[in-house]
Amino acid sequence: MPEASVSESAIFSARPTLRVGGQKDERVTGLMTAMKMEETEGGMSTLELRFVNWVANGDGKAELAFDGNSTLKLGAEIAAYAGDEATPREIFKGKVSAMEMVCNYGAPPEMVVLAEDALTVARRGRRSKVYTEKSPADVVNAIASELGLTPSVTGLTSPTGTWAQLNETDLSFLRRLLARFDADLQIVGTDLQVSSRKDVSRGTIDLTLYSQLARVRVIADLADQATAVTVSGWNPKDGSAVKGEVSSVANAGPGAGKNGVAWASEVFGTRSEHLSTPAVFTDEEASAVAEAALDQRARRFVCAEGTAEGNAELRVGSKVKLAGISPQYDNTYYVVRACHLFDMTKGYRTDFNAECAFLGN
Repeated sequence: MPEASVSESAIFSARPTLRVGGQKDERVTGLMTAMKMEETEGGMSTLELRFVNWVANGDGKAELAFDGNSTLKLGAEIAAYAGDEATPREIFKGKVSAMEMVCNYGAPPEMVVLAEDALTVARRGRRSKVYTEKSPADVVNAIASELGLTPSVTGLTSPTGTWAQLNETDLSFLRRLLARFDADLQIVGTDLQVSSRKDVSRGTIDLTLYSQLARVRVIADLADQATAVTVSGWNPKDGSAVKGEVSSVANAGPGAGKNGVAWASEVFGTRSEHLSTPAVFTDEEASAVAEAALDQRARRFVCAEGTAEGNAELRVGSKVKLAGISPQYDNTYYVVRACHLFDMTKGYRTDFNAECAFLGN
């Protein structure tokens, strides 16, 4: 498919707009000189904004644009919108967590504002807690309730077991737990969205090299590929041995071609990877952990890192269909990192990292 335009208008403004406390703020938006919004798998997005902190007042003099009485202050709710200024799309919503004043000789003072999304509450304290006879979905729901977030969980209703949080933040614990079962979490407003990687669907974007795709670097690497993964443990109730072994990819993600497991077998022969650290108590759990580990390795076989025309829909969990590179690397990739950038020199663009389990012919 050809690329879809990022706007219905031939000429449009792609300057990001800001809202403070839920309200549009023309001064805040007008004085912004740079923006960086970054998100990755595992949740938690961050926002960095730069402002000119010097404006003219009514009597021909100049004064600070932002002071202690400004709406833009520590703890203020801030949202960033990007894309066509006429139809902007929210890419960040959170609270201001840090403010910095920068003064250089010969230049107006500058203010730097840092913000984090609603998952900041999940990383601000450590705790130890045991969840007994709970599924991963039950654990997510319990933690979200304690944090004042609204859970939206797809699947993950098994296995049921005992999960120990040991001097970890809620965010670290959730990331560790969900990684065992090949799941991801993201925050949208105050909604905690959790689902298996195979169930994530946040749209597909076509990008052609030297058109909307300004640059790209792609690598196919067999260093981390294995042809099988094994996990072992024991059942504390009856002392029986527990084992799981997987040798085929269950969730390769988007794309087509020969996957990294097949390439590794052809180039280096068989190589089984044994995971010694995860504690598993049933064959079902051991197999699920082994499957997730093999799938995660396989999906990192081909990794792309590039810069596209600023696109508010290019987010973690979306798919990018890259074209114009070469027959081997033209494929559909899953985005695992997105960084939305704006400044007065280069305008609005989006850096991204994406992965694919396949190398084309």
